[in-house]
Amino acid sequence: MKCLPIAAQLGCCVSPAVADLIIYEPFNYEPTTEVNDGRFFGDKTQSYDTGAGLGAWSHRDAAGNGTPTGTAPTNEGDISDEGVEFTDSLGNVLPVSGNAYERRNRVGQVSCSAPIDPAATTAMTADNSTMWMTFLFQDFGFSGPDFGIGLHSEKMVGNDNQDLEAPGFGVGFGIVSSGGQARNIGTAVYDNTVNFTRQFETEPTFNGPAASETFFLAMKVNWNPEGTPDEIFVFIIDDLTTEPDEADALASDTFDFDLATQQSLDVFNFSDTQVGYVDEIRVGNTFGDVVGGTIPSSSPLEITSINYTPGDTSVALTWNSTEGTTYAVKYATNLENWDFDLDDGIVGEAGDSTSATFDLTEFGLEGATKLFFRVEKQ
Repeated sequence: MKCLPIAAQLGCCVSPAVADLIIYEPFNYEPTTEVNDGRFFGDKTQSYDTGAGLGAWSHRDAAGNGTPTGTAPTNEGDISDEGVEFTDSLGNVLPVSGNAYERRNRVGQVSCSAPIDPAATTAMTADNSTMWMTFLFQDFGFSGPDFGIGLHSEKMVGNDNQDLEAPGFGVGFGIVSSGGQARNIGTAVYDNTVNFTRQFETEPTFNGPAASETFFLAMKVNWNPEGTPDEIFVFIIDDLTTEPDEADALASDTFDFDLATQQSLDVFNFSDTQVGYVDEIRVGNTFGDVVGGTIPSSSPLEITSINYTPGDTSVALTWNSTEGTTYAVKYATNLENWDFDLDDGIVGEAGDSTSATFDLTEFGLEGATKLFFRVEKQ
């Protein structure tokens, strides 16, 4: 189980390194379970409503109907009281944080949408660049998932086909019925359409009625200049340390968006008709970015020790590091605004960790009753 990384008084934000991520959504929100208790994901009752690179989430039930705050929807998606964990076939552990999105009640459809920060859209859609998206997924069973996730120019309406509410553009990852209980993983491309064109794996990965294992799933998009086809690939990742070969993709497709179209992808959507977990959504420009910094013989960047005595005006932090690498130590009072540095030029010491002591009076923080710290690689 993952723990919400919040201390009652003075704490550290011990979370996966996110400095090289464009979007990171660990669903680090207060739980809204139980089902139909009047609270649900995107109803604005969570302690904060946004992951990195995203604005506040909204919730839509069948046919795209919005649900008023405080009113239990007919079809509900929730924040669980635990998160999803993943270990690859070689024993490497994906760094995780927070809770997870879950759906327990198998009734109708649910769609969730969040606006993408304009700077994030620009960073992940440039010509001659690559975009990766990864996420954890577990199906709870029954007849398997109908599920779509991706980046689009319009919101999803929440139906069996992951339709957009108006003709738009988008790229994504689908797990969609191919007959009976079988659900096949595939690519999804919206090219000025409401519904997507798709290319699916040959044999279905999800084939109920039993619950599935936890999968670490990935999408890769190669953005090429107009006139040269863009490329999309989808994968199941079972080795966090090695980028998968495009030739080994479960499915692939081509399309041709110009730069303006690519940069119209300003909504992050996911939609499902079945029950399961979604967690640890990451979007970046490289495979290394979206596997949480997992490399051989290395640990994810995190604060490993915090030394503070109540009444003292200084705090000492230690984090795992690489010699010669430069780090920034940031602080926040509410886990929302990480714009403030304690120091943005600390060079990693010899060995596998670095320590630094900060005088809180230099930052006007000696009277603070709650502080959070984060280390980022520069």
